[in-house]
Amino acid sequence: MQKHVLMDTSPHIEIKHITQTTNKAVFVLYYQQINESNDAIVKSLQFYFKSKELMKDINSGKQVKIYSLNEDDPFTYVIVQLATNPRQDGANIARKASNKIATQKTEDNSMSVLLPHNYTIHDIAEFNFGFQLANYRWTYQSIKEGGKSSSFPIHYLYLITPISQEDYLSQMEQKWNLKYLHHLVKPILRLRELVPTRPNIATTGFMKNYILDIVKGFGDKVTSTLIEGDELLTAGLRLIHAVGRGSIHKPFYSCLSYKGKPENDKYFALVGKGVVFDTGGLSIKTTSSMEQMYDDKGGACTVLETFRAVVELGLPINVVCSTAWVENSVGPDSYRVSDVIQSYKGITVEILNTDAEGRLILADAMSYAQDKFHIQEMIELSTLTGIIKNALGRYCGVFTNRKGCYSLLQKVEKITKEPFWALPLEDQHRDLIKGNVADINNSSSGRVGASAAAAFLECFVEKKVRWMHWDIANVAVTDKSEGIYTKGGTGFGVMSLIYYMTWDIVSKELKELKEENDEDDN
Repeated sequence: MQKHVLMDTSPHIEIKHITQTTNKAVFVLYYQQINESNDAIVKSLQFYFKSKELMKDINSGKQVKIYSLNEDDPFTYVIVQLATNPRQDGANIARKASNKIATQKTEDNSMSVLLPHNYTIHDIAEFNFGFQLANYRWTYQSIKEGGKSSSFPIHYLYLITPISQEDYLSQMEQKWNLKYLHHLVKPILRLRELVPTRPNIATTGFMKNYILDIVKGFGDKVTSTLIEGDELLTAGLRLIHAVGRGSIHKPFYSCLSYKGKPENDKYFALVGKGVVFDTGGLSIKTTSSMEQMYDDKGGACTVLETFRAVVELGLPINVVCSTAWVENSVGPDSYRVSDVIQSYKGITVEILNTDAEGRLILADAMSYAQDKFHIQEMIELSTLTGIIKNALGRYCGVFTNRKGCYSLLQKVEKITKEPFWALPLEDQHRDLIKGNVADINNSSSGRVGASAAAAFLECFVEKKVRWMHWDIANVAVTDKSEGIYTKGGTGFGVMSLIYYMTWDIVSKELKELKEENDEDDN
């Protein structure tokens, strides 16, 4: 098997806080009150800021390069980028500004950025978060044996700000919201690298070892169960076994648990679909439909990296990470259309389409977690249906059995800026998967495919469990750089899951932050 080195966890960019520029090329985030600043660079630019043509270009969103007129100016040139006060328009503005700056080329792999003088520590954290995500490049085409798949164009970032680096780093560890912006960059980047890793590298065996390394690193903080190959049959995980048995790469199931709140026996369950490659099985896909199926493991990768972040941060919550890993391939032992298979829960399923495999392995993964742990709430992520792309574009489709779950998710969305859209799950969709031979069918023959798939999954949710299904098929990867994402894996979902599970903690901090900012503005 080809050896491959995933991105390591060491820092890829050194960020320093300085009070004056160390090089002559400076990026300035411009906003209307910038002239109030006492910064020497700003003062030297005031002549330029009085130009109506310059202001017109800035307000239109153009980047404006300004060269110095004399030797007394403390710069060779600056590039001015329009920025809005993040406290007024949401902290994501700082992320967007940082992304635009990070795409600029520099000769020495370093960059100086003059931040608006009223940027708080929270605003700077947002800027750094966005900059580091925008500074990541997935460069798979350059991979050789034993090579790495990522690069980071900017190695040194100098932030010109009156807030010292010591104060900044000290504050980072005092509030969860700031911790997230500081510490979630790495798990998001790991996810962005893992999802597009090609199937000849990221086999089920590769992912098994990846998980075992995570477990080993956490010691007794994490308990784990791993069931592989024919042992799945003994454990009752027949659906996972059926989907994966046609491949030379053994299917397996992984269940990790972490108890960050020992006095409570209730858990969040994060469930993910890990199809390392999907040919469609005997209901084989066309070539064009198959070529991006390396990303069909996106759901499992997302919940795995989210779980890792939960443990690394030591969050005061109990979490189970339940993932099923298969290659849906064609072989002499492939499962067939018309097979009837009994699930872990006991529900029988007739196979009408072997390309509707994701819901099968998720059904067993959901049931196992609920059987072994006291699950209060379950969030399942999967690149489940292609039709979701046509329906929602760059939104994540959400299905739930509790309106309150989506209401809370909408609050989270305002902070993380990861877009979600609720879709219907009603009796008309449940009727589509009712079986004649078995209890249910795994396909609705293409009719309202996303809702029918959700109806299938709903059959495996216990009555008292709050449940959401996130169909991330259209947001797990992107073929172009836009917003806070660069081409490749997006890292979608990690932040939203973390904020959602700890909303009772971070919401209080966000309320306090808003009150402080309102008081400052008054």
